Amino acid sequence: MKTYRSWINIIPFEEASGRLKAIYERIRGPKNYIDNIMLVHSLRPHTLEGHMALYKHVLHHARNTLPSWLLEATGVYVSLLNGCDYCVEHHYHGMKRILTDEIRAGAIRQALENGTPEDIFSRA
Repeated sequence: MKTYRSWINIIPFEEASGRLKAIYERIRGPKNYIDNIMLVHSLRPHTLEGHMALYKHVLHHARNTLPSWLLEATGVYVSLLNGCDYCVEHHYHGMKRILTDEIRAGAIRQALENGTPEDIFSRA
């Protein structure tokens, strides 16, 4: 996977303190990994909290009736439309992990990249 770096100054996990450190503690992954998309909020922790709230309510809300892989596929498509390579990769890997079917995930991504979602999805 390609590594993306931000031109925005960030505060890494190891240098965080106070409110930012508390947020990082909640969202960190193995070895204190924080996604780059979250790190860009580090100078303004309240925007990181807002980002997390929106993300969780849209993609991970308990009342969602759509399958998680489809929500991630939607994230791939919206990210393609927005031209955000980082988010395309992020959502694609989430979709692939949930589907546990690399061939199907690849076919979905190809159709979305071609701008022909109808090749892989039914109207329903």
